[in-house]
Amino acid sequence: MNYFIGNDLFIMNSGTEFSQAQRVHLFKDMGLRAQYVTRNYNPLLAHNRLDLGLQAEDVLNMYDFFQGTMDVPRREQNLRLLSQIPLDEYHLIAHGPNKTMINEAGREIAKIQVMPGTVGLVHSITYLDRFNNPTVRENFDWRGFKSSVDYFHPDGQLAVQKFLNLAGKTVLEVTHMNIEGNVQPTMWKLLDYKGRNFRFNLEDQLFLFLLNELTAAHPHSLLISDRRDLDYVVASVQQAGSKWAYLHDVPLRRSGKRADWLPAYQPLLEEHRADFDGLIVATVAEQKDLRARLPDLPVIVAPDTYVPRGPKPINEAKRDPHLILFVGRLSPEKRPDQAIRVLAKVRETFPDAKLEFRGYAVDQDYLEKLKDLAKKEGVREQVAFADYITGDQLANVYEKGSVILQTSRNGGFGMNLLEAMSYGVPIVAYDTPYGARALVADGVNGYLAKNGAITDMAAKVTKILSDRKLWEQMHTAALEKRGDFSQANAETAWKKAMKDIQETASSDLSASLASKALGGN
Repeated sequence: MNYFIGNDLFIMNSGTEFSQAQRVHLFKDMGLRAQYVTRNYNPLLAHNRLDLGLQAEDVLNMYDFFQGTMDVPRREQNLRLLSQIPLDEYHLIAHGPNKTMINEAGREIAKIQVMPGTVGLVHSITYLDRFNNPTVRENFDWRGFKSSVDYFHPDGQLAVQKFLNLAGKTVLEVTHMNIEGNVQPTMWKLLDYKGRNFRFNLEDQLFLFLLNELTAAHPHSLLISDRRDLDYVVASVQQAGSKWAYLHDVPLRRSGKRADWLPAYQPLLEEHRADFDGLIVATVAEQKDLRARLPDLPVIVAPDTYVPRGPKPINEAKRDPHLILFVGRLSPEKRPDQAIRVLAKVRETFPDAKLEFRGYAVDQDYLEKLKDLAKKEGVREQVAFADYITGDQLANVYEKGSVILQTSRNGGFGMNLLEAMSYGVPIVAYDTPYGARALVADGVNGYLAKNGAITDMAAKVTKILSDRKLWEQMHTAALEKRGDFSQANAETAWKKAMKDIQETASSDLSASLASKALGGN
């Protein structure tokens, strides 16, 4: 079995989650068994996996595993059809589309929260005391069953969480206590698992227990760690056939000729390096750099993403000749503020130029700062801070765009650029190591601008928008270059990577046996 280790599947996913999901699809198409393994409790997980085209058997969540709810079909639970709330005894009063209060004898005794993105389906029921404080909250899974129950301290802070199986029996309990003024989880109790109870101080210890259960059942499994905060957990897994870490972003912080590991990568590349069989990266350039710095650790190349098989018709009638796109998370390291400044300069030549952001903001304060900057630059009306979207909706946006920008300080492979390129959108990106250079042939399917040089980037965008013949050439080149990242090529690359992984595992086993034969440990 091949396990891809992550935190969660969100309503709004990052490139890492998309990459893991695509890898599951790719492995299935190659006839290889694979599962996306997640740690976090998420009542919406079954919904979120569908957005990524994943089936129940493709995803293994820790809480679902211990609750015995991994493959439960959906049965919609309408709030007015709850057996525990007979309508002849209680009155339900809606307060808008997302909240309904339960009244008994004229007093509000509970609040029903509606499942996001649904009409009238139960997400949670919070019971209230006479002072309107929460006492108990019942949480419902998107598939329609009661999944967990939260109990609160008198001050309204969480005290105990109980996770249930389908029969309503508590199989996992989390205790929260006040530690130096902060209420936080302090103990995880796994109850009656294989006839025994287990206690853990950290959620990650429970996750390690799960991973060890999986590798005990499938002792030659491959584990790929995709999240840096989980590397230390994967490092401790026993009986795995092989353990690798996929680096989706650049691990180095460069300052002049000096390059240091970014803090998030230090545990993996320093403390736990010997616990992994190797690293997987998306580009040959990154492989070369890492091999030079880590000569004792195998580094192989395998695609972070690819263009799936199937026709991809493009409606050129939708194309807006002066629409600039920015697709990705709005966060400081992505530098979306520079995209706004680029637009301001482009509008000196094209007053009708517009910029459309598609991605979620890291927080509301940062989003407001970007809006204030757009206002200061005089382009607030020309900048659209649009909703996070995926699939066909995002495809429609790519069909409209004439240029896509990449302003990141450092860049991994750039899934957004490949997606845009597959719709023939020319790219203007900062010349950062690895991702942009792998995707952009400078002057062919787009331009590479000097890193951080807003004026240079704006000039290159203006050049593309000014010359329709040039745009057509870059549009055609983008469509041609997407073939380099086809699913067929991705399968070939991963077959080679899997062969390298197996050979590394065999070499490690031979070395271990030789050491034992010589009296080593």
